[in-house]
Amino acid sequence: MKRKKDVSGQKDNDRVNEYILNLIQPAGIDDSDNHASIGDGYGRIYAIIKYPASVDYGWLAPLCNLEGTATIIEYRYALPNAMLKAFDKRIKELRNKHDEAKNESEKAQYKKAIDDLDKMIKRISVNNEPVGYFNIMLHVQDMRYADLENRIKKISGIVSVQECSMRLLRFKQPQALKCISPYYIPDRMVANIGGRNMPMSTFTGGFPMAAAGINDIGGYLLGKTKNMVAIVNMWIRGKDRTNSNWFISGVPGVGKSSFIKFLLIMEYAVNCTRLFVWDAENEYIDLARHPWVNGEVIDCASGSTGRINPLQVRTFPRITEEDLEPEESLEDFLILEESQGVSDVALHIQSLRVFFDIYFGKQAMEKTGMRARLENCIIETYKRFGIGLDSDVSKLKAEDYPCISDLYETARQFSKDQKLSERRRNQYEELEDLLFPAAKGADQYLWNGPTTLNPRSDFTVLNTSKLLEMDDNVRNAQFYNMQTWNWHEMSKDRKEKCLTTVDEGYLFVDPDNPMLMKYFRNMSKRDRKYEAGLMFVTHAPADVLDPAVKRLGQAIIDNSCYKMIMGCDSKNLEETKEVLKLSDKEELLLTSKTRGKGILFAGNTRLELNVDIPDKFLEMFGAGGGR
Repeated sequence: MKRKKDVSGQKDNDRVNEYILNLIQPAGIDDSDNHASIGDGYGRIYAIIKYPASVDYGWLAPLCNLEGTATIIEYRYALPNAMLKAFDKRIKELRNKHDEAKNESEKAQYKKAIDDLDKMIKRISVNNEPVGYFNIMLHVQDMRYADLENRIKKISGIVSVQECSMRLLRFKQPQALKCISPYYIPDRMVANIGGRNMPMSTFTGGFPMAAAGINDIGGYLLGKTKNMVAIVNMWIRGKDRTNSNWFISGVPGVGKSSFIKFLLIMEYAVNCTRLFVWDAENEYIDLARHPWVNGEVIDCASGSTGRINPLQVRTFPRITEEDLEPEESLEDFLILEESQGVSDVALHIQSLRVFFDIYFGKQAMEKTGMRARLENCIIETYKRFGIGLDSDVSKLKAEDYPCISDLYETARQFSKDQKLSERRRNQYEELEDLLFPAAKGADQYLWNGPTTLNPRSDFTVLNTSKLLEMDDNVRNAQFYNMQTWNWHEMSKDRKEKCLTTVDEGYLFVDPDNPMLMKYFRNMSKRDRKYEAGLMFVTHAPADVLDPAVKRLGQAIIDNSCYKMIMGCDSKNLEETKEVLKLSDKEELLLTSKTRGKGILFAGNTRLELNVDIPDKFLEMFGAGGGR
């Protein structure tokens, strides 16, 4: 993306990024008894002097990932015999104090300390566990003195929550600064202030790597966790990352639309990904038309730029046994083939069966002989245009294909053919009536004519808002028509990254017509072979788990390596908890419905993500999606 030029001639009044400036300019070092600063900022060095008696796995992570703070850990090995002698002496002192104590609270404290030391002695003497002195120092820094004071107060609170205490290394700042420098000069006077004995297992079990976070090579910052950042690259492969599919859910008002737009614009700018966005609520139009994006907005209810001729043959990638996942069969897919020799025209006719089934309705198509009459008309119409079942269509243009009115004329001619039986003439006449709205009536603007949908931008918004006002059969037939076109665009180049975003996914859940969900299910299973991904967006997982389509909706969720689950209503919370196996803490986060917060799944990694989008990006997004 190119930065927008300032046409007013005024200088950019943006605040100078002093952090980057401090990195690129020569840094000076300044220290005194109470502070140690590097560069233009201010800093102070503290030592952790108190630790909790019992700790959980990953307990060091909050101390090692403090914002604006460098954490330094020193270790000094200690001989077990010397350590055991010190512990024995300490236990004797504690027992004397326990016997002399008058209050039960004091006795309980001393007894707890004695028990802890007994356990430590067993770990060292019986289990032969290594032990040593650990010293943890915190170098708190900020560009302004007032901000430094506020940061120290905040960090002090975080340290207290971890049942630790920190002390300013007063009169030891210069020595401590040398200790934390790259050339590292250990100083015994500094180490003795914060040094505490600790078993090696306690230290390694609390190491910062135990904290949840994502740092993918070639990724971009998607948000922050409590202590870490999430730098995500959805195109990475390996281990539990097998595809680039997303499933995103959240009730209105939790920032779901902003998160999606942020993710799309980062993909567009960083990875040069080709994007297709199904927009049912006019939410992405402002973003696509922003001068930094220069995307295209296609009205899919208009023939001028959004017409997709259903009769134009689109080549489909072959489905073979090698494409199937465990427990799948070829019958799970819409377009089947018995061999590699099946032509593109024959495969497309199979796709047309589904299209007209949706458009005409099951009741009309289930009449005896109706499907056969329709297929005969399609084949004869293609013949009139010089297209046979075995024709090579790779060199044909959009204008070379018949359209719905040509198919209508074929049915009309058959209905008047006296060589046919009266029964068959009546069937063709009924088929003629079914085709009339698309050929001569109100639906002709959707399909009757050559394909005009030919986006030249890598950011294409397929505006489907007007389709929602049409009859169900018309809307669903056009949705299916768009699906076949979209899949053709996604799969025609295996080296080009493509991401299709389907917003308001609940619109495609039709218990009486599961074909739309079945097609998206198939896309989610096969797109990884074509360097493509599907992002399915809805309000809650329960939207796609209707009993009639639950198998398909569950597959879309399961096939998504990446999920972002945001605020959820109590009505759908139980379903979400069951599907995603949420913990009580995660359930509480979703119940709060805090804007900009959610649970990010990346393979087997899950973390609480806080999405903080820069103001300039929010300006690009426009007003779509609400406030």
